[in-house]
Amino acid sequence: MKNLWLFDEKRIAILQELLKCDSARGCDIRDLLKIKKALLSHHLSLLRNRGLISEERRGREKFYRIRREKRSFVKKVVSVVK
Repeated sequence: MKNLWLFDEKRIAILQELLKCDSARGCDIRDLLKIKKALLSHHLSLLRNRGLISEERRGREKFYRIRREKRSFVKKVVSVVK
């Protein structure tokens, strides 16, 4: 029950998108999910602070990816929700 925070519709959608690619820009995720920047930032922060995703800055852009060691866990979570 300690991972209930993860079962949020937007967080699952973010993880699904990140599973499809190596990394994604925050603005691309925002546009795809059609959510406000502040809300996306909140969800990404939670996922990052819990160790599921990492953030890399390239110039002015931030790229997000699922941490390699958490990829199988994320796949299981997403498959349960589908």
